[in-house]
Amino acid sequence: MNENFDYDVIVVGGGPGGTIAAITLAKAGYSVCLLDKKKKNQIGDKTCGDALDKTTVDLLVQNLGIEEPQGKEVSDIIKRMSIAANDINIKATLTAPGYVVDRLEFGQRLLKTCEEAGVTIIPQAPVRDIIVENNFLKGVKFHKDGEIKELRAKFTIDASGSYAAIRSRLPENMRFNGTIQKDLHPDMIWPTYREIIELKEERSPHPWMNEIVLLYEREIPIPGYFWIFSKGPRRLNVGLGWLKTEKNLPPLKKALRKEMKKYYEEGDYKIIKSGGGQIPIRPPFDTLVFNGGALVGDAGCLVHPTTAEGHGPALESGYYCANAIIKALQNEDYSYKAIWDYNLKIMHHLGEKHANALLIREFLEKVGSDSLEFLLKKKFLTDEDLDNLVRGIPVQLSFGEKLKRLLKIFPIWAPVFHLIRLLRKAEKVRKHYLTYPEDPRDLEKWIAQRNAITGWTF
Repeated sequence: MNENFDYDVIVVGGGPGGTIAAITLAKAGYSVCLLDKKKKNQIGDKTCGDALDKTTVDLLVQNLGIEEPQGKEVSDIIKRMSIAANDINIKATLTAPGYVVDRLEFGQRLLKTCEEAGVTIIPQAPVRDIIVENNFLKGVKFHKDGEIKELRAKFTIDASGSYAAIRSRLPENMRFNGTIQKDLHPDMIWPTYREIIELKEERSPHPWMNEIVLLYEREIPIPGYFWIFSKGPRRLNVGLGWLKTEKNLPPLKKALRKEMKKYYEEGDYKIIKSGGGQIPIRPPFDTLVFNGGALVGDAGCLVHPTTAEGHGPALESGYYCANAIIKALQNEDYSYKAIWDYNLKIMHHLGEKHANALLIREFLEKVGSDSLEFLLKKKFLTDEDLDNLVRGIPVQLSFGEKLKRLLKIFPIWAPVFHLIRLLRKAEKVRKHYLTYPEDPRDLEKWIAQRNAITGWTF
């Protein structure tokens, strides 16, 4: 193709997915431009729970030489995640090695690594439109210094988060019959509000060091929950959220104030930072690629639908997307077929895991926090069971073990029947995602088969 391109790749969004994609491409020798709407010294900051799984960190260390979070970037080293119901002490605890990070500190380091690798960074440059020619994305139009400017590239990556600057502007004929959605249904969007608080000196250190807690409450409609993430002996990341479809509920900030009174009075701490956001909580789009571009992170709905963890998936998706694009650039093929391998990488890992997480969400919505509390109290759901469910690993019980657990909860068996259906469906979904088609022409059939198993319509 004899075209004039400004860069090999444009990355829109300087969050975790965007920076890792840019670093991977630049280290492979390609020219990359990263655009972000924030000021340069604020790129990487985000309102979230701040947790990061060690598995993702290990991937970056081994494949890109990016050092693990360290120094001011780390608020606490995490060893466990607890799932609680109605009472923070009624819980099951999973092994969950990782970090609670300072998103700005860690994000700024990734941005610096981009610069060192040769990436051109343009801050305060919100995308205003996209350039599409002959059903190929060819670049973007962005606002900078009071005027609209254009950049053209062989590939453009949308890493702009739930804002989805590229995805929201794609023409219908590039959306695979609606598979790549412009807007998400409200029951797949989770508004949240969080605060980082610091306990006053006269208060004892909090009891959640090295732990993150997800608490399902009667007052918070499932799949919403209240969270407490340790950020050191005297600091906590606390917040809550619920589906956008929920009505007649108090403002999130007011609901958080009420929840916090169960643990601390307002005079016991000061608020260091606060803010809200919107999280997409559904499995990844069934394709994340199109001619001349791809979606990573929140833009592709790569957030865990139960825990709402999106930091690690964004980092991983940026890496896998970049590697698929590198192969396509080598072959001078900028079509979606040339980067279809990115879909395979995601669906065989995050796709399978997040699809099962949506099944868990549906289970929790059916049984409610009271039944979950009952199952946790009776130890029907063990720490290992929940660990496997959250990670998308099949839970298999012998006949004797099933009988033993059923006797524990006699005669209240309704939640168990829901759980059994969940486990059966989860195994079918896991196997189906491993058959994700290598040939794009088989995608429609694959989606229909998946929806027949799950009852989903997206």
